[in-house]
Amino acid sequence: MKIAIHVDGPIIRGNERQVIRIAQGLRARGHDVAVSCRARGPVREALDALGIRTTGIRPGGDADLWNALRFAAWLRRERPDAVLLTSWNRAFISAWAAHAAGVRRIVFRIGGVQPIGHGVRGSLERIALRRWYHAVIANSRVVAESITGALPDLSAQVHVVVNGMETAPPVPVPIRRELGVADDVVLVAAVGGMERNKGFDLLIEAVATLDAGVHAVLVGGGRDEDRAAMEERARALGVAERVHFLGRRTDAAAVGAACDVFALPSRSEGFSVAMLEAMVAGRPIVAADVGGAWEGLAARDGRPAGGWIVPKRDADALAVALREVVAGVRAGAPEVRARAAEAAWRAANWFTTERMIDGYEAVLAGRAPGGGQ
Repeated sequence: MKIAIHVDGPIIRGNERQVIRIAQGLRARGHDVAVSCRARGPVREALDALGIRTTGIRPGGDADLWNALRFAAWLRRERPDAVLLTSWNRAFISAWAAHAAGVRRIVFRIGGVQPIGHGVRGSLERIALRRWYHAVIANSRVVAESITGALPDLSAQVHVVVNGMETAPPVPVPIRRELGVADDVVLVAAVGGMERNKGFDLLIEAVATLDAGVHAVLVGGGRDEDRAAMEERARALGVAERVHFLGRRTDAAAVGAACDVFALPSRSEGFSVAMLEAMVAGRPIVAADVGGAWEGLAARDGRPAGGWIVPKRDADALAVALREVVAGVRAGAPEVRARAAEAAWRAANWFTTERMIDGYEAVLAGRAPGGGQ
Protein backbone atom coordinates (compact mmCIF):
# COMPACT_ATOMS: atom_id res chain seq x y z
CA MET A 1 0.00 0.00 0.00
CA LYS A 2 1.21 3.51 -0.78
CA ILE A 3 0.67 5.90 2.13
CA ALA A 4 1.16 9.66 2.42
CA ILE A 5 1.37 11.27 5.87
CA HIS A 6 1.22 14.91 6.90
CA VAL A 7 2.67 16.14 10.22
CA ASP A 8 2.97 19.84 10.98
CA GLY A 9 4.90 20.33 14.25
CA PRO A 10 8.02 22.52 14.27
CA ILE A 11 9.70 20.41 16.96
CA ILE A 12 9.52 16.79 18.08
CA ARG A 13 7.01 16.33 20.85
CA GLY A 14 4.52 13.57 21.60
CA ASN A 15 2.50 13.78 18.38
CA GLU A 16 5.57 14.08 16.17
CA ARG A 17 7.32 11.18 17.90
CA GLN A 18 4.32 8.94 17.39
CA VAL A 19 3.92 9.95 13.74
CA ILE A 20 7.60 9.17 13.14
CA ARG A 21 7.06 5.75 14.76
CA ILE A 22 3.98 5.17 12.60
CA ALA A 23 5.83 6.06 9.40
CA GLN A 24 8.77 3.86 10.35
CA GLY A 25 6.51 0.96 11.36
CA LEU A 26 4.42 1.10 8.19
CA ARG A 27 7.52 1.21 6.01
CA ALA A 28 8.99 -1.76 7.90
CA ARG A 29 5.92 -3.75 6.84
CA GLY A 30 6.59 -3.05 3.19
CA HIS A 31 4.38 -0.02 2.62
CA ASP A 32 5.63 2.86 0.48
CA VAL A 33 5.54 5.84 2.87
CA ALA A 34 6.14 9.52 2.14
CA VAL A 35 5.77 12.30 4.72
CA SER A 36 4.87 15.95 4.25
CA CYS A 37 6.45 18.05 7.02
CA ARG A 38 8.23 21.33 7.58
CA ALA A 39 11.06 21.83 5.10
CA ARG A 40 13.57 22.46 7.87
CA GLY A 41 13.72 21.25 11.42
CA PRO A 42 14.10 18.19 13.63
CA VAL A 43 11.05 16.32 12.30
CA ARG A 44 12.39 16.17 8.75
CA GLU A 45 15.89 15.43 10.02
CA ALA A 46 14.61 12.46 12.04
CA LEU A 47 12.63 11.09 9.10
CA ASP A 48 15.53 11.57 6.70
CA ALA A 49 17.82 9.74 9.12
CA LEU A 50 15.43 6.78 9.00
CA GLY A 51 15.46 6.81 5.21
CA ILE A 52 11.79 7.80 4.95
CA ARG A 53 10.92 9.94 1.94
CA THR A 54 9.92 13.50 2.86
CA THR A 55 8.77 16.70 1.22
CA GLY A 56 8.63 20.25 2.50
CA ILE A 57 5.42 20.83 0.56
CA ARG A 58 2.64 21.09 3.13
CA PRO A 59 -0.70 22.86 3.60
CA GLY A 60 -0.72 26.23 5.34
CA GLY A 61 -3.68 27.85 7.05
CA ASP A 62 -7.27 27.62 5.88
CA ALA A 63 -6.85 30.76 3.74
CA ASP A 64 -3.54 29.61 2.23
CA LEU A 65 -4.93 28.33 -1.06
CA TRP A 66 -1.53 28.38 -2.80
CA ASN A 67 0.08 25.87 -0.46
CA ALA A 68 -3.08 23.78 -0.33
CA LEU A 69 -2.95 23.48 -4.12
CA ARG A 70 0.77 22.62 -3.96
CA PHE A 71 -0.01 19.91 -1.40
CA ALA A 72 -2.81 18.57 -3.61
CA ALA A 73 -0.44 18.51 -6.58
CA TRP A 74 2.13 16.57 -4.53
CA LEU A 75 -0.54 14.04 -3.58
CA ARG A 76 -1.53 13.67 -7.25
CA ARG A 77 2.08 12.90 -8.12
CA GLU A 78 2.40 10.44 -5.24
CA ARG A 79 -0.97 8.76 -5.96
CA PRO A 80 -1.25 7.23 -2.47
CA ASP A 81 -3.84 4.61 -1.64
CA ALA A 82 -4.45 6.43 1.64
CA VAL A 83 -3.39 9.63 3.36
CA LEU A 84 -2.95 10.05 7.12
CA LEU A 85 -3.42 13.66 8.28
CA THR A 86 -2.36 14.52 11.82
CA SER A 87 -2.69 18.29 12.36
CA TRP A 88 -5.86 19.62 14.01
CA ASN A 89 -5.00 23.15 12.91
CA ARG A 90 -4.90 21.88 9.30
CA ALA A 91 -7.92 19.58 9.62
CA PHE A 92 -9.99 21.45 7.05
CA ILE A 93 -7.45 22.57 4.48
CA SER A 94 -5.42 19.35 4.38
CA ALA A 95 -8.54 17.22 3.94
CA TRP A 96 -9.82 19.57 1.22
CA ALA A 97 -6.50 19.23 -0.62
CA ALA A 98 -6.49 15.43 -0.27
CA HIS A 99 -10.06 15.27 -1.58
CA ALA A 100 -9.19 17.59 -4.47
CA ALA A 101 -6.24 15.31 -5.28
CA GLY A 102 -8.57 12.33 -5.57
CA VAL A 103 -7.09 10.33 -2.67
CA ARG A 104 -9.37 7.33 -2.20
CA ARG A 105 -9.04 7.07 1.59
CA ILE A 106 -8.45 10.03 3.91
CA VAL A 107 -7.78 9.25 7.58
CA PHE A 108 -7.37 11.75 10.41
CA ARG A 109 -5.28 11.08 13.53
CA ILE A 110 -6.35 13.06 16.60
CA GLY A 111 -3.85 12.96 19.45
CA GLY A 112 -5.66 15.12 22.01
CA VAL A 113 -9.04 16.43 23.06
CA GLN A 114 -9.97 19.15 20.56
CA PRO A 115 -13.22 21.01 21.31
CA ILE A 116 -15.19 21.62 18.12
CA GLY A 117 -16.32 25.24 18.23
CA HIS A 118 -19.50 26.85 16.90
CA GLY A 119 -18.04 29.73 14.92
CA VAL A 120 -16.51 29.74 11.46
CA ARG A 121 -13.65 27.52 12.59
CA GLY A 122 -16.02 24.98 14.11
CA SER A 123 -18.12 24.96 10.94
CA LEU A 124 -15.04 24.20 8.85
CA GLU A 125 -14.04 21.37 11.20
CA ARG A 126 -17.52 19.85 10.96
CA ILE A 127 -17.51 20.09 7.17
CA ALA A 128 -14.15 18.36 6.94
CA LEU A 129 -14.95 15.60 9.41
CA ARG A 130 -18.32 14.82 7.85
CA ARG A 131 -17.55 15.33 4.17
CA TRP A 132 -13.96 14.34 3.47
CA TYR A 133 -12.61 12.06 6.17
CA HIS A 134 -13.33 8.38 5.71
CA ALA A 135 -12.08 7.48 9.20
CA VAL A 136 -10.81 9.14 12.37
CA ILE A 137 -8.20 7.54 14.65
CA ALA A 138 -8.27 8.70 18.27
CA ASN A 139 -5.39 7.72 20.54
CA SER A 140 -7.55 7.23 23.62
CA ARG A 141 -11.13 6.58 24.67
CA VAL A 142 -11.43 10.14 26.00
CA VAL A 143 -10.33 11.64 22.66
CA ALA A 144 -12.79 9.42 20.76
CA GLU A 145 -15.63 10.45 23.06
CA SER A 146 -14.82 14.13 22.55
CA ILE A 147 -15.41 13.65 18.80
CA THR A 148 -18.46 11.39 18.95
CA GLY A 149 -19.98 13.55 21.67
CA ALA A 150 -19.89 16.57 19.37
CA LEU A 151 -20.64 14.61 16.18
CA PRO A 152 -22.55 11.43 17.10
CA ASP A 153 -23.26 10.73 13.44
CA LEU A 154 -19.55 9.91 13.03
CA SER A 155 -19.49 7.16 15.67
CA ALA A 156 -18.95 4.37 13.13
CA GLN A 157 -16.00 6.22 11.60
CA VAL A 158 -14.09 6.86 14.84
CA HIS A 159 -11.59 4.19 15.92
CA VAL A 160 -9.38 4.05 19.01
CA VAL A 161 -5.77 3.08 18.35
CA VAL A 162 -3.69 3.77 21.43
CA ASN A 163 -0.10 4.95 21.28
CA GLY A 164 2.69 2.42 21.14
CA MET A 165 6.20 2.37 22.51
CA GLU A 166 9.37 0.33 22.23
CA THR A 167 9.48 -1.94 25.27
CA ALA A 168 13.19 -1.80 26.11
CA PRO A 169 13.55 0.49 29.15
CA PRO A 170 15.98 3.40 28.77
CA VAL A 171 19.25 3.50 30.68
CA PRO A 172 18.75 6.01 33.52
CA VAL A 173 20.97 9.09 33.45
CA PRO A 174 22.87 10.14 36.63
CA ILE A 175 20.31 12.82 37.37
CA ARG A 176 21.04 13.07 41.09
CA ARG A 177 24.65 13.93 40.43
CA GLU A 178 23.59 16.44 37.80
CA LEU A 179 21.18 18.14 40.20
CA GLY A 180 23.41 17.80 43.25
CA VAL A 181 20.76 16.10 45.41
CA ALA A 182 21.21 13.40 48.01
CA ASP A 183 20.34 9.75 47.46
CA ASP A 184 17.47 9.91 49.96
CA VAL A 185 15.67 12.71 48.09
CA VAL A 186 12.56 11.43 46.27
CA LEU A 187 12.49 12.78 42.71
CA VAL A 188 9.11 13.25 41.02
CA ALA A 189 9.47 13.66 37.25
CA ALA A 190 7.07 15.33 34.82
CA VAL A 191 7.69 15.67 31.09
CA GLY A 192 5.99 18.02 28.63
CA GLY A 193 5.81 21.54 27.35
CA MET A 194 5.77 24.49 29.70
CA GLU A 195 2.29 25.58 28.63
CA ARG A 196 -0.53 25.68 31.19
CA ASN A 197 -2.26 22.65 29.68
CA LYS A 198 0.50 20.34 30.96
CA GLY A 199 -0.23 21.29 34.56
CA PHE A 200 3.32 21.76 35.85
CA ASP A 201 1.97 24.53 38.07
CA LEU A 202 -0.34 22.01 39.73
CA LEU A 203 2.59 19.71 40.41
CA ILE A 204 4.57 22.59 41.93
CA GLU A 205 1.61 23.35 44.23
CA ALA A 206 1.36 19.67 45.21
CA VAL A 207 5.08 19.35 45.95
CA ALA A 208 4.89 22.48 48.11
CA THR A 209 2.62 20.55 50.52
CA LEU A 210 5.03 17.61 50.79
CA ASP A 211 8.09 17.35 52.99
CA ALA A 212 11.43 18.89 52.04
CA GLY A 213 12.79 15.53 50.90
CA VAL A 214 10.56 15.53 47.80
CA HIS A 215 11.75 17.37 44.68
CA ALA A 216 10.08 17.91 41.29
CA VAL A 217 12.08 17.42 38.08
CA LEU A 218 10.39 19.20 35.16
CA VAL A 219 11.54 18.31 31.65
CA GLY A 220 10.32 20.26 28.64
CA GLY A 221 10.69 23.41 26.61
CA GLY A 222 8.31 26.20 25.84
CA ARG A 223 8.04 29.95 25.98
CA ASP A 224 10.42 31.80 28.27
CA GLU A 225 7.54 33.70 29.86
CA ASP A 226 5.74 30.46 30.76
CA ARG A 227 8.82 29.02 32.41
CA ALA A 228 9.44 32.32 34.22
CA ALA A 229 5.87 32.26 35.57
CA MET A 230 6.36 28.74 36.93
CA GLU A 231 9.70 29.62 38.47
CA GLU A 232 8.04 32.58 40.15
CA ARG A 233 5.27 30.31 41.42
CA ALA A 234 7.85 27.96 42.93
CA ARG A 235 9.57 30.90 44.64
CA ALA A 236 6.26 32.22 45.98
CA LEU A 237 5.49 28.82 47.49
CA GLY A 238 8.95 28.56 49.02
CA VAL A 239 10.02 25.50 47.00
CA ALA A 240 12.32 27.03 44.37
CA GLU A 241 15.20 24.86 45.65
CA ARG A 242 13.05 21.75 45.26
CA VAL A 243 11.80 22.35 41.73
CA HIS A 244 14.32 21.67 38.97
CA PHE A 245 13.66 23.04 35.48
CA LEU A 246 15.70 20.99 33.01
CA GLY A 247 14.34 22.49 29.79
CA ARG A 248 13.97 20.55 26.56
CA ARG A 249 16.08 17.38 26.49
CA THR A 250 16.59 14.56 24.03
CA ASP A 251 17.01 12.09 26.92
CA ALA A 252 13.70 12.85 28.65
CA ALA A 253 12.81 9.15 28.93
CA ALA A 254 16.17 8.40 30.58
CA VAL A 255 15.66 11.30 33.00
CA GLY A 256 12.24 9.91 33.94
CA ALA A 257 13.71 6.45 34.41
CA ALA A 258 16.26 7.91 36.85
CA CYS A 259 13.56 9.47 39.04
CA ASP A 260 11.54 7.70 41.72
CA VAL A 261 8.02 8.69 40.68
CA PHE A 262 6.42 9.96 37.47
CA ALA A 263 3.58 12.50 37.57
CA LEU A 264 1.16 13.40 34.78
CA PRO A 265 -0.56 16.57 36.10
CA SER A 266 -2.03 17.61 32.71
CA ARG A 267 -5.30 19.48 32.51
CA SER A 268 -5.96 17.83 29.14
CA GLU A 269 -4.14 15.09 27.24
CA GLY A 270 -4.50 12.61 24.42
CA PHE A 271 -2.37 9.63 25.38
CA SER A 272 0.82 10.80 27.03
CA VAL A 273 3.95 9.40 25.41
CA ALA A 274 5.91 10.43 28.50
CA MET A 275 3.55 8.34 30.66
CA LEU A 276 4.16 5.36 28.37
CA GLU A 277 7.90 5.84 28.76
CA ALA A 278 7.48 5.83 32.54
CA MET A 279 5.44 2.62 32.27
CA VAL A 280 8.21 0.99 30.22
CA ALA A 281 10.72 2.07 32.86
CA GLY A 282 8.58 0.59 35.66
CA ARG A 283 8.17 3.87 37.56
CA PRO A 284 5.26 4.41 39.98
CA ILE A 285 2.87 6.80 38.22
CA VAL A 286 0.40 9.35 39.55
CA ALA A 287 -1.75 10.71 36.72
CA ALA A 288 -4.60 13.15 36.37
CA ASP A 289 -7.74 11.59 34.91
CA VAL A 290 -7.06 12.77 31.37
CA GLY A 291 -6.92 10.99 28.00
CA GLY A 292 -4.99 7.73 28.12
CA ALA A 293 -4.77 7.55 31.92
CA TRP A 294 -7.68 5.12 32.13
CA GLU A 295 -6.32 2.85 29.39
CA GLY A 296 -2.86 2.95 30.88
CA LEU A 297 -3.42 2.75 34.62
CA ALA A 298 -6.98 1.86 35.65
CA ALA A 299 -7.91 -1.59 36.93
CA ARG A 300 -9.63 -3.19 33.93
CA ASP A 301 -9.95 -6.32 31.80
CA GLY A 302 -9.18 -8.49 34.82
CA ARG A 303 -5.90 -6.65 35.51
CA PRO A 304 -5.06 -4.68 38.68
CA ALA A 305 -4.32 -0.98 38.65
CA GLY A 306 -1.02 0.10 37.13
CA GLY A 307 -0.80 3.42 38.95
CA TRP A 308 -2.79 6.11 40.72
CA ILE A 309 -5.41 8.22 38.92
CA VAL A 310 -6.60 11.48 40.51
CA PRO A 311 -9.16 14.09 39.42
CA LYS A 312 -7.75 16.51 36.86
CA ARG A 313 -7.07 20.16 37.68
CA ASP A 314 -6.88 19.27 41.40
CA ALA A 315 -3.53 20.03 43.07
CA ASP A 316 -4.82 18.82 46.45
CA ALA A 317 -5.80 15.40 45.10
CA LEU A 318 -2.47 15.18 43.31
CA ALA A 319 -0.68 15.95 46.58
CA VAL A 320 -2.63 13.27 48.48
CA ALA A 321 -1.70 10.58 45.95
CA LEU A 322 1.92 11.70 45.76
CA ARG A 323 2.18 11.62 49.56
CA GLU A 324 0.98 8.01 49.53
CA VAL A 325 3.33 6.97 46.74
CA VAL A 326 6.35 8.77 48.21
CA ALA A 327 5.77 7.04 51.55
CA GLY A 328 5.53 3.74 49.72
CA VAL A 329 8.74 4.39 47.79
CA ARG A 330 10.60 5.15 50.99
CA ALA A 331 9.24 2.07 52.73
CA GLY A 332 9.62 -0.26 49.76
CA ALA A 333 5.87 -0.94 49.94
CA PRO A 334 4.70 -4.01 47.98
CA GLU A 335 1.70 -2.06 46.60
CA VAL A 336 3.95 0.52 44.95
CA ARG A 337 6.17 -2.17 43.45
CA ALA A 338 3.13 -4.14 42.26
CA ARG A 339 1.51 -1.20 40.46
CA ALA A 340 4.79 -0.22 38.82
CA ALA A 341 5.29 -3.82 37.66
CA GLU A 342 1.73 -3.89 36.28
CA ALA A 343 2.40 -0.70 34.33
CA ALA A 344 5.54 -2.26 32.83
CA TRP A 345 3.55 -5.40 31.92
CA ARG A 346 0.94 -3.31 30.13
CA ALA A 347 3.60 -1.41 28.21
CA ALA A 348 5.09 -4.71 27.04
CA ASN A 349 1.76 -6.32 26.17
CA TRP A 350 -0.86 -3.67 25.41
CA PHE A 351 1.06 -0.62 24.24
CA THR A 352 3.72 -1.86 21.86
CA THR A 353 4.62 -0.20 18.59
CA GLU A 354 3.60 -3.39 16.76
CA ARG A 355 0.06 -3.26 18.14
CA MET A 356 -0.20 0.41 17.22
CA ILE A 357 0.94 -0.29 13.66
CA ASP A 358 -1.58 -3.15 13.42
CA GLY A 359 -4.31 -0.61 14.15
CA TYR A 360 -3.10 2.05 11.72
CA GLU A 361 -2.52 -0.50 8.98
CA ALA A 362 -6.08 -1.78 9.38
CA VAL A 363 -7.77 1.65 9.37
CA LEU A 364 -5.70 2.92 6.44
CA ALA A 365 -6.73 -0.18 4.50
CA GLY A 366 -10.40 0.38 5.33
CA ARG A 367 -10.77 -2.19 8.12
CA ALA A 368 -11.63 -1.73 11.77
CA PRO A 369 -8.67 -2.27 14.10
CA GLY A 370 -9.02 -5.67 15.74
CA GLY A 371 -8.07 -6.72 19.22
CA GLY A 372 -7.00 -3.26 20.35
CA GLN A 373 -7.21 -2.21 23.97
